Amino acid sequence: MSLDGLREACRRIDPEPIAGLTLDLLRIWSPPGHEAEMADRLATALSEAGATVRLDREFPNSPSVIGELGVGDGPTIQWHGHLDAIDIEHTPPERRGDVLIGRGAADMKGPDAAMVTGIRLLREHGLPRGRVLVTLHGLHESGGNEPLHALIARGVHGDAVITGELGGGVELPIAGLGLTFWEIVVERSGMAVHETVAEPGTVDPVEVGRLLHAALAELRDRLADGSSADPKPSLFIGKFVAGDYPNRLPVRAELAGTRRHDESSDLAAVGAELEALVERVRRATSAAIELRAVPIAESFSVDPSEPIVRATLDAHRDLFGRDLRLARGRVATNAVHFVREAGIPAVGYGPDPITNHSDHEELALPELSRIAAGFALASAYYLERAVK
Repeated sequence: MSLDGLREACRRIDPEPIAGLTLDLLRIWSPPGHEAEMADRLATALSEAGATVRLDREFPNSPSVIGELGVGDGPTIQWHGHLDAIDIEHTPPERRGDVLIGRGAADMKGPDAAMVTGIRLLREHGLPRGRVLVTLHGLHESGGNEPLHALIARGVHGDAVITGELGGGVELPIAGLGLTFWEIVVERSGMAVHETVAEPGTVDPVEVGRLLHAALAELRDRLADGSSADPKPSLFIGKFVAGDYPNRLPVRAELAGTRRHDESSDLAAVGAELEALVERVRRATSAAIELRAVPIAESFSVDPSEPIVRATLDAHRDLFGRDLRLARGRVATNAVHFVREAGIPAVGYGPDPITNHSDHEELALPELSRIAAGFALASAYYLERAVK
């Protein structure tokens, strides 16, 4: 292969074909559990770009795309992304100038499309001994990532991974906080009644919810103390719902949110922490309170000296003339599963996540070119150095 030729081609990437494919993907509604059409469209695009592609249908409604370029003899660099977007309506996909707008634009249909161009670049300019493995899975936004866990358990992974998540061309995430989703339900027996006929001592789910909110907020504020610039452990309350009418005593209240942790804790400790908090309110109120803590991912970190870290840093510098800052990601990404389950290093090279999951998701065309170029050149550097 010619690294000089590949570098020049990466600097001249036309974002228009990537934008066209991204718009196609944005027009496909693909919430968790409904990714088959997305998988088919990307499988076709990767095949046309020169990859050998198959669909893994262990999860029929959420098939995984598996693409390969190169030969099996030698190291394997893996590119990874997810196929689904959150199940929240968005305005119809559109392009405004050099900006693509639609559900999943940055998270992560644009990066998925950029990988297709990255494959085409490496096919045209050649690879050293080794291969590129592309994997795209569904059921990510529901938090379970079941198809990815299954692929890793079956040994479908490379020697190092680049995910199309986070970074924004400013940072290289090589670490991440752990994540737990939690939900707390307060429920009393009987039916909703008028406030004036409620028996004295009847549990008030609104009041119990208030006490729970206060305890959670105290933990949130305690975790937020300090001045560290790095992402820190946190608790977020995203839902508090109770009651349906001004003068009715309700039977139920619900709170939900997230808890993020670093290496000083783990998922088991977070679950115990939340249970202890709930138990204190149970004892104080005699209310029936149920906690559901869903462990999503542990925290993780990658050694900065890993070859994939150095290859990605060097590729970005050679292409764009500036250094990436090594960083810890606050948002949970699939990098953790490769590090924790497969025992291989993983880095993120994606867009800025500032509009992810928002009412106005967007991605600029220059980001599509950057991601495609970075994936291609970093992989070429990684494979060339691994061969030596």
